[in-house]
Amino acid sequence: MPRRAAISRNGDVEAILKEVEKPGRYIGGEWNEIKKDPSRVEAKIALIFPDVYEIGMSYLGQKILYSVLNSFPSLLAERVFAPWPDLEQKLRERRQSLFSLENKIPLREFDILGFSLLYELNYSNILTILDLGRIPFYSGDRKRDDPLVIAGGPAAFNPEPLSDIFDAFLIGDGEEAFPEIADKVISLRKKKAKRDEILGALADVQGVYVPSLYSAYEPRGSSLLARRPGRDAPARILKRVVSSLKRFGFPENIVVPDIQTVFDRVAVEVARGCPQKCRFCQAASIYSPFRALSPVSALAKSCRSLRLTGYEDVSLSALSIADFPFLEETVDALMEELVAAKISLSLSSLRPKGLSSSLAENILRVRKTGFTLVPEAGTDRLRRVINKNLSNQDILAAAENAFQRGWPLLKLYFMIGLPTEKETDLEGIVGLVEEITRLGREILKRTPRLNLSLSSFIPKPHTPFQWLAMEEEESLREKQRFVRVRLRRMRSVKLKAHPLENSLLEAVFSRGDRRLGAVLIEAWKRGARFDGWKDWFDFSRWQAAFASEGMDSRAYLRSLDEKTVLPWNHIDSGVKVSFLHREWKRALREEPTASCLDADCDQCMGCVFPLKPRKKVFSARPSRPFRWPSFGKRTEKTIRYEVVYSKTGRARFLSHLDVATHLQRAMRRAGIATRFSEGFHPKMLISYAPALPLGMEGEAECFEFKSSFVFDEKAFVSRVNAFTGSGIRILQIRKLTEEDPPLNSRISRIVYSLDLTSPDVKEALAHRRKEKDSSHREAVEFLEAEMAAFVSSRRATEVEFTVDRKKKKLFLCLPGSPRGGLRPQDIITSVLGLVRPVYAMTREKFIFAEDERSERN
Repeated sequence: MPRRAAISRNGDVEAILKEVEKPGRYIGGEWNEIKKDPSRVEAKIALIFPDVYEIGMSYLGQKILYSVLNSFPSLLAERVFAPWPDLEQKLRERRQSLFSLENKIPLREFDILGFSLLYELNYSNILTILDLGRIPFYSGDRKRDDPLVIAGGPAAFNPEPLSDIFDAFLIGDGEEAFPEIADKVISLRKKKAKRDEILGALADVQGVYVPSLYSAYEPRGSSLLARRPGRDAPARILKRVVSSLKRFGFPENIVVPDIQTVFDRVAVEVARGCPQKCRFCQAASIYSPFRALSPVSALAKSCRSLRLTGYEDVSLSALSIADFPFLEETVDALMEELVAAKISLSLSSLRPKGLSSSLAENILRVRKTGFTLVPEAGTDRLRRVINKNLSNQDILAAAENAFQRGWPLLKLYFMIGLPTEKETDLEGIVGLVEEITRLGREILKRTPRLNLSLSSFIPKPHTPFQWLAMEEEESLREKQRFVRVRLRRMRSVKLKAHPLENSLLEAVFSRGDRRLGAVLIEAWKRGARFDGWKDWFDFSRWQAAFASEGMDSRAYLRSLDEKTVLPWNHIDSGVKVSFLHREWKRALREEPTASCLDADCDQCMGCVFPLKPRKKVFSARPSRPFRWPSFGKRTEKTIRYEVVYSKTGRARFLSHLDVATHLQRAMRRAGIATRFSEGFHPKMLISYAPALPLGMEGEAECFEFKSSFVFDEKAFVSRVNAFTGSGIRILQIRKLTEEDPPLNSRISRIVYSLDLTSPDVKEALAHRRKEKDSSHREAVEFLEAEMAAFVSSRRATEVEFTVDRKKKKLFLCLPGSPRGGLRPQDIITSVLGLVRPVYAMTREKFIFAEDERSERN
């Protein structure tokens, strides 16, 4: 249903990417990317994450929707991330639209823009994305041909602060609902339906909230605006729930980023929802009910995804992985598969009670991954209030388990400002940290390192604490100071307190109403961007925005009447409000509430989803062993190989470290077995030639690796090239002898070239000739003279240069290890005044010492 042809502007995009800090964020073309022909689909969908690529590519929800939507031949789904301010500036300077990664489609060319809302401090980035896409901020200002702007994710469970900006919200799971939305849009646009008719039809899809069908009012006993449905609009929006993770779940052939991301691994979702009923936790409500994969499915998905991606790490992901009913046998079976492949396993959100001795031993079989303890509160009493089924003894037992297996570093997460918190609870944090340190010193025979995170409690919607006020800023600041001062004498403890202003703003927008939309736009106009990033957050912009709108932000932090209608009451998480009321009363009495794995649904009656979690234990092992890809012929000897490859095109936008990671994962995908280092962190025994600067192409790059397999040269080249990404090609492989020195000591000289036909080079050369009053001289003659002067004046006699008039290139030959760190790009900048010359340069080849000796003989 293309309303207009998608415009490819690769040339313009490449010109911009040469001027930004991390161009790898925007190039696309990664392994497993799905790139369709925009002219052959009926609807184009942009999956937008309002933060940088490195964070967005770690989000599981976008990976699932990307796979689900692209599985339909009629749909195209492409990724868009918030541009870092340097790219935003360049797009504005060139008056160019923000674009998707796959086909570089401008945002206005999409039919649906689907935003993932995970964090309230990303809201200002939403406006940046819309503005750079030339999309009006307000839903009511959009015309018939504008894309539909839809949002989903955990923050959508209070959509009101953004209700004037988004056309619709999808509440709950999107795997089934999003294709339904796309199908309705396709059908109605074929019928030339008006925009309001399409939105009216979307309101019939379960889980879809269309704000324009509701009016705002101020309910009795509240100063916050609530929503009243118009004619034919549902009074409450019950969230969408996928009953089985097996049908959709984790996509195995996920996109493999070409730059390092926050969670750079396969992360298999083995459970959705959380059976625990922690009273502070919003996720327990909005992701309920608890659903789990079978251990066979978890094992199969993990292994297949590792094979299809080449990752060296896998994580079993869940809100509470310790509550995955089949954790022990799944980990046991999985590690049997991973050990030989040197693939490590990590577990997300592991409660201390979940770390058994056997589990710890299994995780350590490949490499030592991170270990985190989440006590939340400092005393058993306060944990009873928040229903955190955990005691100090449980925490110490888990720490002991970790220390006994050699973990010298633990991470600890605590909250301050929890309901009924007293000074003794803060002292409890200090005391628990001291006890863990003492325990670690006793077991490790040295002082362990503890990274302590301290965040401020926010009474979130859809929790038993939603009616409570957030603690005053000064009180929270004093509590931070209290803990910091008492831990100051413990040098092995590193305390990181979440900035209070960020927490306050997050609380305002998580508990806010529709009037906050105007504040958001005003703050954005004043420069608000990336408010979740310390270096970019400026609270004064938000204070000025509230003042400009005549609003008091503290109104959203006060206690709320339990009987009044709240701004988010029309959004139904499936957890009954009566249950939340009951839990708040139980919190005051410090009474525990059993988890969904232990409680009887008929007695609890706390939700509307009668999906009792399965607790039956069955074997995690598949019917036949998993087969990892293998290539070559095994031998008893360890063979050293040299591989020559090229790095051109889009790959020049990747750093040396990113290219090294790409090559290693390509070899894993191809089944190339290498030797690994020993110790707790085994790594592939691969060495690389000197780093190629980001932006520079390489025609004959090198790396060496060791293997116990014999490879045929042609077969190896063909095999690995089938698993490399665009711009990286293997050219040849050869065996090295034991007498051959290491790679970098064999490199005698390095040859670089500068493309004299590059428009940037021509412009720089013309400017420099004019500057030196040499316009009458031939360009090549002038360049030769300038190069000779540089070599002479800088005493850079080790630099050789020639100008090839036929190839129209300047060639530089430098020592493999030049004195004084002389870099070829610095030479070009000095001679021509060219900024970022690397994009016009190529590393042509390495000259090895043995080759020079052969030539002399």
